[in-house]
Amino acid sequence: MRILQPSLNFREQRRFEQFARDLVRLPGPGEEPGAHLLPEAQWAELLSQAEDQDAWLMGLSQATGVYYFPSREWVARLVRYLKLLGVRRLLEAGAGRGYLTAALAPWAEAAGLAFQAIDRGDGEFAAGLDIDSRVEPGDVFRVIRDFRPDAALYAWPPPGQSLAEICLAPFMRYLIVVGEPGGGAAGAREDWESLPHRISPALSRFGRSRTGVRRHAVTIFYGKCL
Repeated sequence: MRILQPSLNFREQRRFEQFARDLVRLPGPGEEPGAHLLPEAQWAELLSQAEDQDAWLMGLSQATGVYYFPSREWVARLVRYLKLLGVRRLLEAGAGRGYLTAALAPWAEAAGLAFQAIDRGDGEFAAGLDIDSRVEPGDVFRVIRDFRPDAALYAWPPPGQSLAEICLAPFMRYLIVVGEPGGGAAGAREDWESLPHRISPALSRFGRSRTGVRRHAVTIFYGKCL
């Protein structure tokens, strides 16, 4: 298979956008939970064929409105990890189009976790692309007061946005942030300077972000009630 690359040529760019949207898609009717996510071996094969992996992943993101590309294996790993931590209520903030939500919601439910996915609705995905019905409109800073999760997952929070209010909610134990560590591109730098956290090598595997594989990490912030 010849892998397509982003291009300045209009016709080739349209072909790449269609390729990207067929690759990074929401599940079809009757599909098994998580079947729309690519397995890790397929991601590895695709990336090995890309001339510039970072540019290719950014092109996928721009074409689909998705910032984080987990493999099918990552979702299972996350749910097992949360169960080991004793998490009972999980909030996915900034869920976007619901690419991850569509797999995470049924897996979390099967594991006995209460789950809610929200998004403010002002991201790139709004440009005529489908949104999974499980993503509810809402602002994380308001929803947490009603849903009261003991863990939250936030993939690529807005640049410079502090997540301290989420992390320091009295019922919060863990805030899992996907994106470049250190703040700036994803979240605020002061969070990494002032809040206790660690990068999780286990959760950083089996996923890649819009700015490339090398700058991708999953960081666990420790909440107030730990």
